[in-house]
Amino acid sequence: MNEISVIGGGSWATALVKILTENDIMVNWYLRRAEQALSITKNGVNPDYLSFLKLDNTKIYASDQLDMIVARSKVILFVVPSAHLDHVCEAIPKKDMSGKFVMTAIKGTVGPDNLLPSAFIARYFELTDLQQAIIAGPCHAEEIARSKKTYITLCGSNESVIQKISKGFASAYMQVHYSADMIGVEYAAIYKNVVGIVCGMAEGLHYGDNFMAVLVANAIDELGLLLQAVGLPNSRLGNSTYLGDLLVTGYSKHSRNRKFGHYLGQGFSVFEARGLMGMVAEGYYATKGIMNTVSSLGLNMPLLQTAYRVLYNHMAAKDEFKLLERNIR
Repeated sequence: MNEISVIGGGSWATALVKILTENDIMVNWYLRRAEQALSITKNGVNPDYLSFLKLDNTKIYASDQLDMIVARSKVILFVVPSAHLDHVCEAIPKKDMSGKFVMTAIKGTVGPDNLLPSAFIARYFELTDLQQAIIAGPCHAEEIARSKKTYITLCGSNESVIQKISKGFASAYMQVHYSADMIGVEYAAIYKNVVGIVCGMAEGLHYGDNFMAVLVANAIDELGLLLQAVGLPNSRLGNSTYLGDLLVTGYSKHSRNRKFGHYLGQGFSVFEARGLMGMVAEGYYATKGIMNTVSSLGLNMPLLQTAYRVLYNHMAAKDEFKLLERNIR
């Protein structure tokens, strides 16, 4: 692989573009705003996200013309908020995706059917399993931007293609692994954002490390329960792709979901907390999508239910946590 099209202009997309260009991959980059694309073309700087980072703009073709960006590469990487994925896909003629290999780095469910991003894209563009992969793992964009040691996992059933693509993401500070458990990893990547919000609420409510450890232990049990219910009982939950991603989202200062939850724990309303964030916290959407799935499966997941009641029933975090205290072990 020597060329890839990246769809999305946020922090995570910017970090992935950094990795690819450092490996001499030509990146065709779709950004929603023309001003954003122009800044990257002229200065190698994304003015809206990770603006301290200087990108190699000699290896970037940036544009706000989505159809043009899609046409330029055989490999397409979607890095947009889950809430916007359906609208982005609708703007791409289905014939233009024929024969493409599609990757996603999205951590939320999509549309009224609460589909996994890979499932939504496969259905919309009529892709086979061999045409898809996902990127996951405990990796904050801010640390990749500063070349901090990071482990990521590329997941999918087409191992030969994925191994070739993985070379574009590997470096002295990026360690890349392969997994065939695409669905399990995708569910884990979505659920960990819910956990990040709950951990943030606990911090905002001044719970200590002892209680936080109990939260995270219960979270990994809930994830196991969910994966078993959707037919994936053999996922290795102790692996960094599952537990590691959950831990970094629950504990890291870089976690936007944790920050969002912190505001809620401090007593801000959902509307106020979203305004203070200035960016999308994927866990907000993920909570509703996963809750719908869990309800249909008849599962009892107290952490998820706590997040849902605070976010969508507008219950006070301090009251919900008193109930949560009695429902976890």
